[in-house]
Amino acid sequence: MQNQFTALNVLENRLLATLAASGELRLPDLPDFPLAFNVALPPGLRSPNGHIGIRFSDLVVNGVGSARVDAARSSVDGDRMVAWLEWDELCVEGRYGLVAKPAPVIKMDTGGSLLDYDDNDIRPAGATNVTPLDPAQQAAMLDQARQQRTRLMDHPNGVELMNHYNEHNEVFNTVFATSAAARAAWAADGATKDMAVHTHTAVGSSAHAASVVNPLANQATFGAQKVPYNNNAFVQQLQITVNTIAADPNFDPFDPNATPDPNSKFTKASLAALTFGSAVGQTGNTKSAIKPLTADQVHASVQTGARPKGATLDELNNFLQQGTQPGGAAAAVAAARNWRVLDEQDRRLVRHHLYATAKERAETAIVKAETLWSGACGARISRASACLTFELGERPRLVSATVELPAFEFELDDSAWSGQAADMARERLAAVSFIRSLLRERIETGLTHRIVDSAR
Repeated sequence: MQNQFTALNVLENRLLATLAASGELRLPDLPDFPLAFNVALPPGLRSPNGHIGIRFSDLVVNGVGSARVDAARSSVDGDRMVAWLEWDELCVEGRYGLVAKPAPVIKMDTGGSLLDYDDNDIRPAGATNVTPLDPAQQAAMLDQARQQRTRLMDHPNGVELMNHYNEHNEVFNTVFATSAAARAAWAADGATKDMAVHTHTAVGSSAHAASVVNPLANQATFGAQKVPYNNNAFVQQLQITVNTIAADPNFDPFDPNATPDPNSKFTKASLAALTFGSAVGQTGNTKSAIKPLTADQVHASVQTGARPKGATLDELNNFLQQGTQPGGAAAAVAAARNWRVLDEQDRRLVRHHLYATAKERAETAIVKAETLWSGACGARISRASACLTFELGERPRLVSATVELPAFEFELDDSAWSGQAADMARERLAAVSFIRSLLRERIETGLTHRIVDSAR
């Protein structure tokens, strides 16, 4: 008991005195936490919509020096001592900022038809505006697409085709939801919408037996630029292949030594899009060669067609190199290996999509967040404690220190918040436990470092 009393007395005289003299505890600023995406912002900002987040700064913990030793919980066992510190109250004070980065207003149904609700705002100068589809027509087209999907699932090849799509549809949705360049490329000056309407009519229950899905160029063209069906179909296969791999944040297509990561979800989805082009090629259709097919013939080709050979990383690299590198070396390799050889239009499109994606990425990186509202934040924490383990000897040594914080409310002044962004931020803050956990961890870590420094 005497040894325990002496050890605890030394702890009280030295460690607590050092803690008391150390002053307030300042915590590192926390990075911005995303709360919600593409939310309507208050008027007067750079963009009507934005991605909102919250940041915490100037966080200070007061009362650290008021710790006392809880002798009832402390103990000495041979050459090891476990000591408990306790605080009646710790006061955390700081500042918060609810911030927003500009975000585009997405008018494409990225979760459904992949058609624009109203694509007039992306018409190039001089182009003819395209009348948006009414909701009833879009709903009918989606219903029919689901029926065709069910029909495809009646055959093993169709099941495999749909499983392959389902494996990557989340990635494709991410590409369209995050890249304005990809959305504009998909709209294709109204061609994709016109083709969707034509396909819907061609596969209708009363017409599909005789109506051709992909008509000859002298029979029908699509969009303001009057492109043939096959032309836009293969251009879309090209753009989704390129825009998907370009969306991989860890791949630089302009680095001649860079190779896509085979384990990346973006690489896998891009390879799937490239493989799909090969599967369509089995029907005798290319970008320039049109073999008209009815809906029944399309389904028959799925049932009887051979499984296409999956595209490889080498093929994907070659696909990109044909667009980014001068000369015809990459095209010669593609021809020799029976890969798709890009014409001059294709090569320009590859370069366009890569540069547009790189530009978007650079613009996003330099955009600074605007502060919507800011104010005071903080918490009062009652009965916090710390468990310290020492090795006793000529010079006692701290072996470990663990801080335990009880449940506490972290409050912030949101009285000035108003509008949709405010409502969304309040809802997310109430639901996101990760932010509260990280604040708690920062306080515990700060206290632990202060104790360790004092014990030295």
